[in-house]
Amino acid sequence: MQIIWSERAFVRRQAVEDYILYSFGFAAHDKYTEEINTWKKVLLTNPDAGVIESSLLGMRKSYRSITIGKLTKCIYYVENDTIVIADWWDTRREVSNLRTGL
Repeated sequence: MQIIWSERAFVRRQAVEDYILYSFGFAAHDKYTEEINTWKKVLLTNPDAGVIESSLLGMRKSYRSITIGKLTKCIYYVENDTIVIADWWDTRREVSNLRTGL
């Protein structure tokens, strides 16, 4: 099993990490990245750990999500032996926009 990141997810994750670092400091940033790393380990051993993302039902792929921190969701799907991180979603955004670009 491996994890790959879409460009969209990678860029959005980096933007969140930068925001946390510059707004809340190193300790908050380190805590956030530690939570990401913990979830990556969980997904590698149990790719179905996330909940089915109800706002993405009916799409071509079966998307799941994991809440990271308080305000972000890791949106992913499993394809063969690969976990694809499709989006890094700020939950304060309008959920109807989540389907755009997936």
